[in-house]
Amino acid sequence: MVGLLIGMLAVILIMQVFANSEGSKRTTTGGDDAQINGSIALYGLERDIREAGYGVNSFNLLGCSLTYTTSGDAKSVTLGALAPININPPTDLIPAGDANTDTLLIVFGNSNGPPEGDLINGAPSTGSYPVTTPGSFAVNDYVVAQPAARPSPCALAIDRVTAKSASALSVSPGDATGLTLGSIVFNLGQAPTVRAYAVRSGSLTMCDYRVNNCGDVAHTSNSDIWVPVATNVVSLRAQYGRDITAGAQMASIVGTFDQTTPGTAADKSGLAVQCGWARTLAVRLALVARNPQYDKNDSPFATTSAPTWAGTAVSTASPTNPTALAIDLGSNSEWKHYSDKTLTTTVPIRNVGWHGSQATAQGGSGAC
Repeated sequence: MVGLLIGMLAVILIMQVFANSEGSKRTTTGGDDAQINGSIALYGLERDIREAGYGVNSFNLLGCSLTYTTSGDAKSVTLGALAPININPPTDLIPAGDANTDTLLIVFGNSNGPPEGDLINGAPSTGSYPVTTPGSFAVNDYVVAQPAARPSPCALAIDRVTAKSASALSVSPGDATGLTLGSIVFNLGQAPTVRAYAVRSGSLTMCDYRVNNCGDVAHTSNSDIWVPVATNVVSLRAQYGRDITAGAQMASIVGTFDQTTPGTAADKSGLAVQCGWARTLAVRLALVARNPQYDKNDSPFATTSAPTWAGTAVSTASPTNPTALAIDLGSNSEWKHYSDKTLTTTVPIRNVGWHGSQATAQGGSGAC
């Protein structure tokens, strides 16, 4: 009887040690999984941002609205400001994600044509644009026609090349209103990209804005439209890196990080909207990935304080950070019982910066 009792106690102790060991192992491996998961998600965002602005980086286009019809749900949508990347666009364009997280809209083309566009060298008509070099276009390319003088307001639409001759493009729908000799046709390629990113229900999700109307709130819970690209992601924070050099000539050096979108009410720079975008040189990101393993301990908690990143605290050092942008996980009251991994990066928007040095070309006026 004594031996049996000792054996039972030994079994209980062994099982307790095993349970603690297994819990520690799950916590450790879960932390590694969060690190890997977050790194892959951040790499995907970084890759898209490095492409951002390709084909839409002309002064004539930056900051204009762009209207087109989605290929999936056949909805007419309008991007309020054509730009490489827009942080927290209006919620009718991208519905808000999880509390205290940011949303992103990234745009780029895939054309092999010149980014400065092709001149209309004759009188355009509905469905037909005579251009200087039709050979730089292909059937099924998406194009944008822009009047020679940037209109105000600047509202553009996408056409598609249906045929071409030695001197002209046939396009659909091809509204030639306002187009004259000297207007410009920009080629976005056959697969331009418009992607929306948001953290929804603890996952980083992506919506293809060329296929579906991502602004429709009825779609936000549809995983076939807002596709999870990384699970257990609980925060996404972003800031523009902007050149704030005084005067007309930009220095192409980031002077501040903030969320001031060019052309909005918050933009007090006094710059033309296209110059505001030309001075937007980088994007700084923070992404928080979570270990899904719940830690029952209260002392100490798995996470004792909210994660921080370079944007958390106000800073007057150059580059400045004038407004604190904290990582707030408080939407989940149990957040301290999970281990989190914070990953950060700064990505240059390389497809627009060089336009700032143009004195008058492509709509510039005294450079930016």
